[in-house]
Amino acid sequence: METIQKHTLAIGTLVAAFALTPAASADSMRCGRNLVGTGDRMFLVRDLCGEPDIKVTLHSVYTIDFGFLPYDEEWQYNFGPQKFMRFLRFRNGRLTSIQTGPHGFITPSGKCKPFEISEGLPILELLNRCGEPMLVERRIAEYEYRLGPTGPFFPAGTPVEDWIYDFGRNQFYRIVTVIDGRVIEIASSDRRG
Repeated sequence: METIQKHTLAIGTLVAAFALTPAASADSMRCGRNLVGTGDRMFLVRDLCGEPDIKVTLHSVYTIDFGFLPYDEEWQYNFGPQKFMRFLRFRNGRLTSIQTGPHGFITPSGKCKPFEISEGLPILELLNRCGEPMLVERRIAEYEYRLGPTGPFFPAGTPVEDWIYDFGRNQFYRIVTVIDGRVIEIASSDRRG
């Protein structure tokens, strides 16, 4: 009976120790043996985690001396199918947030079906599902966009990319509108000629 009490006490002590140990929060991310966290500078994150798969400029500022400088950026990382994709946001060169996405991938499947494209999809996941688009057109939004009923609001004048996908002769073109590295709208266009 005394042995059971000793084992129970030992297990209880281990459980309490784990409960008191601070876990890695959403404010940090492990890259191999390294840990990066909010407040870290871009060069340090690049050094510890490598170049991101995708860099998305969310906002930039125009300066006379240097032209456009990114102010807000999102780095999208694909760490492979055994790990989750990670989305790191920077403001003025400092890491401000880390978000976890779906599982990563090895190579883009490129066998996309039109219904596999959905609003809110990050462009890294869009590339995984559908590969590179046939064409990318850049423009300024002439009207407002909103991501979902409660999502971010993008006013007229926002920079937009239209990713055009060709699904074959008997299919409509898909025009995928991208703002800030996310799919905002999906439209179809018929073939003429």
